[in-house]
Amino acid sequence: MAIHGYDVYRKYLAFKLHFSREKFDFFEANGKGRAKEKTYQQRNDFYFFETLARKFSEEEINEFFLASFAESEDPTKLWIGTIKESGRDRWVVWQKRQQSLTYIVSQDFDSMVNYMAAKACSFNDLFETVGGHPPLLRLFFKRQLHLETLVILDMVLGFMVNWDSQLKDPLWASLSFKIKKLKPFLSIPVSKYRMIMKEKFT
Repeated sequence: MAIHGYDVYRKYLAFKLHFSREKFDFFEANGKGRAKEKTYQQRNDFYFFETLARKFSEEEINEFFLASFAESEDPTKLWIGTIKESGRDRWVVWQKRQQSLTYIVSQDFDSMVNYMAAKACSFNDLFETVGGHPPLLRLFFKRQLHLETLVILDMVLGFMVNWDSQLKDPLWASLSFKIKKLKPFLSIPVSKYRMIMKEKFT
């Protein structure tokens, strides 16, 4: 079934609300934000949404917008101008990473193992919040771990609940919010990554 530019615009609004508001849920809203069609037709970027509708399937459009919000440092501040300028590039990066996710996460686990060896610390030490950001989080901020690796580790271990209660800085609060909002969009075979973790860390 063909999708129209107005539908694409409402989809964009749903993504924006999902990644910026605590209580808004993309899936509960059926991927549609509220907007009048007349208001949409008066927008300067009207043709951007019309072009997306003409060129891509609904699934591809979802992935296009998701990539922009997932790749953004702060999705709550992402605006449509940035998506128009760099959306295609971010989508390509996102697709490549999802296609080779097992390899990427495995490499990230190796980085964690190397860190543990260099610092003579245990796996559990990576998650310790005593003295500020845990080593695992510092590795992420240094771009030595990918966002998906943090997501997968939390899906297996559930450590974010502790971090949320123990870390009271805006940097973590922003990242935690982003991860929670991103998780429902990801199809992660948790049992597979649990097995990889056992191989790497035991």
